[in-house]
Amino acid sequence: MAPPGEIFISDSLYRALAERVDCSDVGELTIKGLAKPVRVWRLHALRKPARSSRQAFVGRHRELRELEAALVRCRNTLHGRTIYIRGEAGIGKTRLLEQFRTTAERQNFACHGGLVLDFGMGSGQDAIRSLVRSLLGLSGESSEEEISVAAEKTIADGMLANERRVYLNDLLNLPQPTGLRTLYDAMDNPARNRGKRATVTELVTNASGHRPLLLAIEDVHWADQMTLAHLSNLAETVAGCPALLVMTSRLERDLLQEAWVPTIAGLPMVTIDLGPLQPTEANRLAEAYFGEVGELAQRCVERADGNPLFLEQLLRHAEESAEGNVPGSIRSLVQARLDRLPLSDKRALQAASVLGQRFTAEALAALLDQPGWSCAGLMRHLLVRSQGDHFLFAHALIQEGVYDTLLRSRRRELHRKAADWFKSRDLMLCAQHLDRGDDDGAPRAFLEAARAQAAEYRTERALRLVERGVALANNRADLSALHLLRGEILHDLGLIPESIAAFEQALAVADADIERCRAWLGLAAGLRVTDRFDEAFAMLDKAASAAMDDLSAAERARIHHLRGNLCFPLGRLVECLHQHERALDCARIASSPELEARSLGGLGDAEYARGRMASAHRHFSGCVELSGGSGHGRIEVANLSMVAHTQVYLNDFSEALATSQMAIELAARVGHHRAEIIAHNAACNVFRTTGEFARAKIHADRALLLAQRLGAKRFEAVSLNDLAMVARSEASKAEAMDLLRRALMIARETGMTFVGPWILGHLAVTTDDSVELQTALAEGEDILRKGAVAHNHLWFFRYAVEASLHSQDWKGAERYSAALEDFTRAEPLPWANFFVRYGRTVCALGRGRSEQVTTWQLRDLLVEAERLGIGPALGPLALVERPRQQDSLT
Repeated sequence: MAPPGEIFISDSLYRALAERVDCSDVGELTIKGLAKPVRVWRLHALRKPARSSRQAFVGRHRELRELEAALVRCRNTLHGRTIYIRGEAGIGKTRLLEQFRTTAERQNFACHGGLVLDFGMGSGQDAIRSLVRSLLGLSGESSEEEISVAAEKTIADGMLANERRVYLNDLLNLPQPTGLRTLYDAMDNPARNRGKRATVTELVTNASGHRPLLLAIEDVHWADQMTLAHLSNLAETVAGCPALLVMTSRLERDLLQEAWVPTIAGLPMVTIDLGPLQPTEANRLAEAYFGEVGELAQRCVERADGNPLFLEQLLRHAEESAEGNVPGSIRSLVQARLDRLPLSDKRALQAASVLGQRFTAEALAALLDQPGWSCAGLMRHLLVRSQGDHFLFAHALIQEGVYDTLLRSRRRELHRKAADWFKSRDLMLCAQHLDRGDDDGAPRAFLEAARAQAAEYRTERALRLVERGVALANNRADLSALHLLRGEILHDLGLIPESIAAFEQALAVADADIERCRAWLGLAAGLRVTDRFDEAFAMLDKAASAAMDDLSAAERARIHHLRGNLCFPLGRLVECLHQHERALDCARIASSPELEARSLGGLGDAEYARGRMASAHRHFSGCVELSGGSGHGRIEVANLSMVAHTQVYLNDFSEALATSQMAIELAARVGHHRAEIIAHNAACNVFRTTGEFARAKIHADRALLLAQRLGAKRFEAVSLNDLAMVARSEASKAEAMDLLRRALMIARETGMTFVGPWILGHLAVTTDDSVELQTALAEGEDILRKGAVAHNHLWFFRYAVEASLHSQDWKGAERYSAALEDFTRAEPLPWANFFVRYGRTVCALGRGRSEQVTTWQLRDLLVEAERLGIGPALGPLALVERPRQQDSLT
């Protein structure tokens, strides 16, 4: 009936393609063979598809005005806010957000977003990582090379500081080069999470400086705690830059109100609660389908009760079906629509529903065994829409409705097929599909996925995966392996009681000696942290004997290393040394850089504790070099500060200071507060030896603050001792004595063998009370005879010599000089050798024995002191200027 050069289309075709065609209404025409006239449309042109496959946007005028006002306010003030859109499923949250994005783009806002999924979210596809990729101009299908180039450009363009690179690599799922992996390994999990949040903040802030941003995160009701923490951080970020954060959530799981809103009190936030469409608005939506609201359309409007998703699906059902029935739920009508599709499309949609709300054409083709499958046909049915390189079901409820049409046997088959496809691509999705496919291999798959996530420092996710595996496991071997990994993860998170409980559970279900051995090893590690040394030794004894024939070299190395670590705090230093030597031998047989580095660190500790500082320096340096080169930064940062301490006793003060500064910066960056304290202590040790007492104050203050935060009382005593040194140099003797008494009180509370004699020696050289001096020296000597960490011997004797010289106790000065020499005789130490000469020389001068102290000996001592830079610390050399005293003065 169309004239030449024109095309007429039916009313039903026009309504199905309303967003794709420009038409004019021809009116009703009588068609031969049809009882009633039909409405006809004249086709003028085709249009590009709109972003959304939905029909006309109706209603929500108040909400749109509020959203548009937020755009204007953000652009004018250069400050944004958080907008939280809530409503029941299908109420139109996403449709409103799409309309808002369109408006924002017209106003030159750059729009980026992410979607939180309850299932089918692969590694690197979570909402925050999707947002970061979008900010960098990347898609979900970008190659690793494209992602790497974009990351480099982001740093080069100044969008992120170079120090953020390690966090950006994580957020983009890029492999870390060795240097950065070492740094990341050194961090604790909270430090990594803080760094990632700070990276997102910096990226958003700098990007908004070029163009205002609209950041949209949908379906927050499925968010985990990590995502909620990122969103809280983003809410704070957008308040200070031209960017808006918009989130959508269902009402039935309003996680933000439960756990998030209290953390952003005081930040600008607008909550929009979406209610049902008004009857007039629902009628307008119906008109977009039928042109007029007839009896069937009216029944659809009434049945939908203002829910736009339900209404759209009812209208599409009515349009497609010759029946006049109105299904009672979205799921039932989706299933009814699905039944009317061609068989190939129906099977494709069902297979897609197994993949989750979001899927790729490649994955769907694999499930269908049809390489090159196109999703164009699925989109024509308006149940699926494209989103970049992925495809989304038009709504989660539609995906669920299609999924419900599958027989259980068919679901299992498809999920297992999906798992097989993901096995070489994404271990996490492989495990989740095996889980949904009721496959016996699911627990083992969750174990492998958890290991992979833990290896990439995604500890919280690894823990969730392993716990799901535990819930599914029904054989002892899987349960044992899962509990063992769970214990390791909990230990890494610092949850020691929970870790011990996990290893006990592993032990309870272990069938093989080697499994029990690994559980006992985990228990020993946890018991050591909680100072339950006897129990830990018992666990190691069981581990060593139970699986004697099956133990690998790596497991033997762990046993010896743990045993050495247990011996150390008990003062069993020879045994400690022996165990770490055996651990080192086993680690080298196992070709394990990690275990070798740990053994070298243990040997360094043992040698340090007994005063072999040169040997300790060699072991600590080897440990740092090996761990840094093999990516084990946690070991490196824990031992680098000890390299600085040993350099002090080798009289290499400039290197010691440089190393301590490097250790401070590294420890602070990775959040290793204990290592940072020890590095600050090392800097104080340098300045104590060189006499630059004022320079020590900033280090002592910082170390004290960290020790108090950690509740590390032993290190608090060390810092108070260092601050007393500073006060003494400033002639604040009363303050110095007060600090020393506070330090001594803590040392008595925590155990005098760690730093007690050192404090007593310092107190002796500071006090003006001769009785207090002698009491302090006597107590210090008594503790040293019973055994104490080597730095106590070195510094107690150093201070005791000086205190004796000040009080002209020449006999005491000679005795303490000899004691210092004797302590280091097994491995002579440059630091000790100098102070032995110093004590004897000054003592001889004080006695007036000119025949024992020639001019060249004095000159040599002073020249060496100047060369080493320790002259200012040698107060008693002033005695050289005094008239020489007679022996009777002793």
